[in-house]
Amino acid sequence: MKNLLLVAALTVAAAPAMASKARLSALGNSAQLVDVQNTFEKPYQMHSVGELVTMEWGTSGDGAANRPHAEGGFIKAHGESVYGVYFGRKSTDFNTAISLANTGFGSTLLEEQNPINLMYGMKSGDLAWGATLKYSNGKNDTGDKKVSSAGFSAGVTNGTWDANLVVGLAGKSEQTAVTVENKSNIKIGGGYKLTDAQYVYADFKTAKVEGDTTATPALDSTVEKTIINVGFVNTVVKNDDVNFFYGVAYGSDKTKDGDEVQALPVWMGIEANATSWMVLRASVKQSVLINETKTAAGAKSDLDSVTFNAGAGLKLGKGMLDANFGTANKGQLNFGNGAAGQEFLTNVAYTYMF
Repeated sequence: MKNLLLVAALTVAAAPAMASKARLSALGNSAQLVDVQNTFEKPYQMHSVGELVTMEWGTSGDGAANRPHAEGGFIKAHGESVYGVYFGRKSTDFNTAISLANTGFGSTLLEEQNPINLMYGMKSGDLAWGATLKYSNGKNDTGDKKVSSAGFSAGVTNGTWDANLVVGLAGKSEQTAVTVENKSNIKIGGGYKLTDAQYVYADFKTAKVEGDTTATPALDSTVEKTIINVGFVNTVVKNDDVNFFYGVAYGSDKTKDGDEVQALPVWMGIEANATSWMVLRASVKQSVLINETKTAAGAKSDLDSVTFNAGAGLKLGKGMLDANFGTANKGQLNFGNGAAGQEFLTNVAYTYMF
């Protein structure tokens, strides 16, 4: 019997522009940020991003060579309600598990095909809530391949506190004698504004993915994963020209097999108008005091953890063209084809505000 490591699991989704992976990446994905890309896990943010249409550059097809995946959609308000449709957003966790299975089993399992997210929200007094429903389905009779996935997320806020739930309802990819299946996935999170500038948050995620084959020799794997994050963010300055913040968090990522990462990252980020037509963004993060990686065999390491990200947005009338700068080597500007997902201008998006 051999073990194949699979990651878990299926997941459903200055303020000139609030709608791109490039923006979030440049700002270190700090927890207090409001952005369309956050509405898939914090659906109540649909009420805060405004009416817009957004498109993310990418390509189509399966495998790391075809990431990021092209995607896009819109959000529109109607009275106290808001609704939207989003195409092409793939689950990173689920599709990475499929890629690892393909490597370990020698298979060519399909990743998610033609995913679609339906979004809806409503305001009632001080409360604003939102929900998203994701579905994907695909097959290829050549090789007897098929894949399907579904997910759901919901969130609510009263402006001071927020609560969020993400559930992987299904996720399965099959090819003849090989199967990768999401068995369970749930993420619960919430936050509280201590002041207009200070935000505390916590989230808990547990997931299980199984991959197996009836081929000879038989292989199978079950990975159960638990992730915990607790953090604090303080916005030092926020006005029409600049947004500067810093934060600290404790994070634990542990598998049932014994692999574990514990860290206490501290970060800072800035988003500022460089000119009337351009905004620049940058963030730096490093773990302090706690920065340990432990393998199932018991080996431990505590290595350099500093990361730097940066990007820019070009204001084009009511539109914004966002892009990130490649900093694959923890701060070294990279114009070449570095690690997948870290090349120069990997994430580029166009957003138009109605």
